[in-house]
Amino acid sequence: MTSSDELDESVFRYVWRYTRSQQLWLFAVLAMSLPLYYLTLDLPKRIVNGPISGDWQPGQTQTLFGFSLPVPEFLGGGELRISDGVDLDRFGVLIALSLTFLFFVIVNGLFKFYLSTYKGKLGERLLRRLRFQLVDRVLRFPSGRFKQVRGSEIASMIKDETEPVGGFGGSAFADPALLLSQALTALFFIVLQNFWLGLVAGGIVLFQIILIPRMRRRLVVLARSRQLTARLLSGRIGEVVEAIPSIRTNDTSNWERAELGDRLGKILKIRYDFYQWKFFVNFLNNLIAQMTPFIFYLGGGYLVITGRLDIGQLVAVIAAYKDLPAPLKELIAWDQNRVDVQSKYLQIREQFVMPDLVPADLQRVSFDAAPKLDGEVAVSGLKVSDDSGNELLYPTTLRLAPGETVAVVGPPGGGGEYLAEALVRLIQPAGGRIAFAGSALETMPDAIPGRRLGYSASGLYLPQMSVRDVLTYGLKHVPTRHVERTDRAEVMRLEEARLSGNLDLDIRDDWIDYEAAGVEGPQDLAARLAEVLDIVELKSDIARLGLRGKLPERLADGVPDRILDARARFRQLLIEGGDEDYFESFDKSRYSDYATVFENLVFGTADPDAEAEAPMAGRASVQAALRASGLDERLYLMGRQIAETLIEIFGDLAADNPLLDDIDLMSPDDVELYRAALRRTDGDGKRDDKDRQAFQRLAFGYVEPRHRLGLLDETLKSQVVSARDHFADDLGPDLSTSVFRHDAAGINRAASLQDNILFGRIVTRYAEASGRINTVLSETLHATGLFEVVFDLGLGFDIGSGAKRLSSGQQQKLTLGRALVKRPDLLVLNRPLSALDGETQRRIAGAVIEARNTLATPRQTILWVLGIADHADLFDRVVEFREGRMQGGESEASPPQEVM
Repeated sequence: MTSSDELDESVFRYVWRYTRSQQLWLFAVLAMSLPLYYLTLDLPKRIVNGPISGDWQPGQTQTLFGFSLPVPEFLGGGELRISDGVDLDRFGVLIALSLTFLFFVIVNGLFKFYLSTYKGKLGERLLRRLRFQLVDRVLRFPSGRFKQVRGSEIASMIKDETEPVGGFGGSAFADPALLLSQALTALFFIVLQNFWLGLVAGGIVLFQIILIPRMRRRLVVLARSRQLTARLLSGRIGEVVEAIPSIRTNDTSNWERAELGDRLGKILKIRYDFYQWKFFVNFLNNLIAQMTPFIFYLGGGYLVITGRLDIGQLVAVIAAYKDLPAPLKELIAWDQNRVDVQSKYLQIREQFVMPDLVPADLQRVSFDAAPKLDGEVAVSGLKVSDDSGNELLYPTTLRLAPGETVAVVGPPGGGGEYLAEALVRLIQPAGGRIAFAGSALETMPDAIPGRRLGYSASGLYLPQMSVRDVLTYGLKHVPTRHVERTDRAEVMRLEEARLSGNLDLDIRDDWIDYEAAGVEGPQDLAARLAEVLDIVELKSDIARLGLRGKLPERLADGVPDRILDARARFRQLLIEGGDEDYFESFDKSRYSDYATVFENLVFGTADPDAEAEAPMAGRASVQAALRASGLDERLYLMGRQIAETLIEIFGDLAADNPLLDDIDLMSPDDVELYRAALRRTDGDGKRDDKDRQAFQRLAFGYVEPRHRLGLLDETLKSQVVSARDHFADDLGPDLSTSVFRHDAAGINRAASLQDNILFGRIVTRYAEASGRINTVLSETLHATGLFEVVFDLGLGFDIGSGAKRLSSGQQQKLTLGRALVKRPDLLVLNRPLSALDGETQRRIAGAVIEARNTLATPRQTILWVLGIADHADLFDRVVEFREGRMQGGESEASPPQEVM
């Protein structure tokens, strides 16, 4: 941390701790603005009593803007005349005083504008600091804490519940000072005009200040209850989302609805009570505020009539009082906000302040190389218990020699997994000690075990990022290569981070520790990642992701030419192997049976993102081409027939029925929409454009050999090919950036790399076609040197939130690969491949052990908690755990060997 992360018990102390100098500056600016505010109150009286209603004689003038300074007696006394002023007649005085009043109003407004923006920036900076401190504390939570809290609740607290605290930060001291000074200035001005009117105004103000805040305290209690119930609702909804499989397989959806409805009812009652009391307090406050003008008009009018108060003074008093309720009202609102914010701040503090936080020193930034932990690992009397004190792992003593491979076998929950988690500090032992070459694990800063130990287990969560980022995540400890930036905005961004108490490390620098990966620099990293993915048998999968993914906006120099060379090479290999019948090339003069109707229509590919934003069937250029070619009605009827057929066959199936997986023309969510559209268009009635285009969209995705509904005849194919002429010269403004044409001598940016190389479609009516074409494609990639490009594109593949775009087996292989990339001294694997079949698990386990030669880590120690005990023969030693105890009879497969 770059600054203290103290969370004071009082929100005032917290704000003052981090904004003291800024608050003092606000006080200084406020003090400078008060004389100007007083002048805006005094000038109206001078205008009314002077040029407007004063007793002026013809030709009379008045001197304005004269200014002199008193001279102290020891300097001779008297006055030092600075300005003699200006003599003006009655009309001139009116103009001069009015313009002066306008000037001070503008200046006073500018002061308010500056104060408001400065407070806003100050509050946002404090909010950023607070959120960063809370995130920092989450990263330092003890491991057991994560079992007691929901992630959605923590996220809600950091994101939403801190918002009022940040907003209060800028106004905690400045607002009461500003509002009180304005109210007291107005009250002082009223007293100067008439003591009794001032006394009345002061009494009513005092009554408001005492009564209204006390009544509003109940609102704070209700608001706190509302916040707590809303937070619990957020967590409960998160549980429902995660438990959807259980809900659907147990028919408990209605119970969940009833339970959530009951929670919503509690929130409704709290909110109703809150608003009822809030509006009653506002009514009472406004009633009291309106009583004062009544007294001023009655009492002040009487004083004017009796000659004890002039009309200018009464007008000035009423004008001054009009400025009085606003700051008072805001001051009362500030007090309510203060109590509310203090309550919310304490709730946040309760969740994030705990005695067993991981000390900040253990997670301090360290640019020093972590010392190796390749000595003996000594586990002495290690004991692990759950939160209730039940022992999960009884006292265990074990030693691991450098370079030794140890298999841990036993049933799930037998104890081996707890040993694995304790070795990488994922759980806090209830007793015992773990030491690496004599150094206790518990006292090491995270920089040592975090860089020198590797861990993988089934079920590890992967956030949304690319495959490359997942693999290099374990190498990102501190910036290793600084990128110089001269842009002022970039410099200010880092300065703002420092002012907000955040880490002043730039996320845009290069954070990858290339030395830990065993490579010289970025240019060698892809090759190392390829080695690791080959070990875990994921390299081919990643290459396929790159091959079938959309081309990036920018390709490296020479890559487009290499793609075109690969296209020619692919054709040559097809001919040499006699595989032409398995493939259909794109030809502008004929219909491609294995491409969609829309791809045939435009002889190109639509950008998927553009299609999602605005379907092609609704584009003006497409509709114009359909009408001109006579395809408008035919494709509408074709799409309508597709909808009728699919709904008749699949319409009554559940949305999660696996039979729907192969129906790509219509999603389960679209079934009811098309069912309604069929009803609306049944008969000869007028057809809505929206329905017409919806059916045409179905027709656009149709491929006869895939969908086999018999809807494409030769006549329709010819019409589609003829309609290409409408797009030959110009796609139109609404398609120019959404559709990319096929070009035998160019690249299609909307197509995948595979489609750009193939420049055609696989003839799927032959069962062996896909396998043969993939073989030829693989040969093409290696022959043309494009495999590295494909693999690099695969490394850039976005795995999605929770890696949901990957299978369970791919996720587990990827997390294992991440542990291998950092080349740890101790590799701890906790049933890391449970989603794979036994043969694949054995093959990868053997490859991981042998990889110590490939990755240059001969003294690497491996402890592998096996899911299949039969694989233990691959390891130097076998340790068995049952019912939390290490069994006394350890089996020696072979003596510990150092891998050369």
